[in-house]
Amino acid sequence: IPMKRFLHTVLISFIVFILVGCSAESSATESTSTSDNISSALSGKMVLVYYIKDGFLTPITYNVEASEPQVNSALNMLFSGITPEGFENKLDDVKLNSLNVSGDTISIDVSGEFLQGDKADLAKSQIIYTLTECENIFKVNIAVDGKPYEILLERSQFINLKNPEEYEKDKENPEELSKYLTIYYTDQDKGYLIPVTVKSDKLETKAENSDKPTTVKVEDKARAALQHLIEGTGKIESLDTFDDKMIKSLRLDDGIAVVDLDKKIIRIDFNNKTQYAEIAVESVVRTLTSIDGIEKVQFLVGGVTWGNVTGNLSLKNPIEPDRWYNILAN
Repeated sequence: IPMKRFLHTVLISFIVFILVGCSAESSATESTSTSDNISSALSGKMVLVYYIKDGFLTPITYNVEASEPQVNSALNMLFSGITPEGFENKLDDVKLNSLNVSGDTISIDVSGEFLQGDKADLAKSQIIYTLTECENIFKVNIAVDGKPYEILLERSQFINLKNPEEYEKDKENPEELSKYLTIYYTDQDKGYLIPVTVKSDKLETKAENSDKPTTVKVEDKARAALQHLIEGTGKIESLDTFDDKMIKSLRLDDGIAVVDLDKKIIRIDFNNKTQYAEIAVESVVRTLTSIDGIEKVQFLVGGVTWGNVTGNLSLKNPIEPDRWYNILAN
């Protein structure tokens, strides 16, 4: 079975949705007020809490009570024993004994279930990533039933490393580090984004001149990142394989990645076109803007801009990622 191509599938789905459902309304929708980011606005306070999906750390955004401190809200959700459907929580039977915040460091004490089985590493990562998403928190101390476990833990530079052993060899080498890309794949149901960091085999460092170290161009990184989206990784695949090229061109314009998509595609019947459209846009935007030097993404279809894809999303203007994503539907 050939490798399924995620980007082809989901990009086709939202372009089909545009061409079939929105082409007649393109002029009317230009005057409609729509968001130029990739998440709809929420009321209250938001927190990102990390769980495990398909073996990868994956964040969920919760809308919580505004009156409660962000750290407390995040920890209450993480240690609540309630896990979103389709996710795993290595802390679901672990109790939070205490917490203390001092400057940019939070110290927590957890129950001994934390050490049972082989879950400690993933559980630790869930804690670190969840807490360092909170404002002004950069370090984490963990104790188990009063006994120090690890101190001054910091968030890794890259999430869900595909090959951590190779990274250990590369982490002091800037030229090799420049080949690491974070790709935002979708889960099998196209409901959530899963960030995975790969060392790209599609990049080569090039010397700008004899006086400077070798570098990887931002535009080359962007092209490589899109290719990784097309190919998928491990358990993360798309629905079908499409051979036709969907991306006509990609260029950079003052921090904006301009992605021109081919509109000459066949009509395909997809269920939940709105969901597919939004997750496709979000996947590409988050992947490309995770590259230093790219702040927004402008989509073109056949060389021209388009209006609303859904009620929450317009392709008319450049899109930047919202901090809050993978919003849990109530």
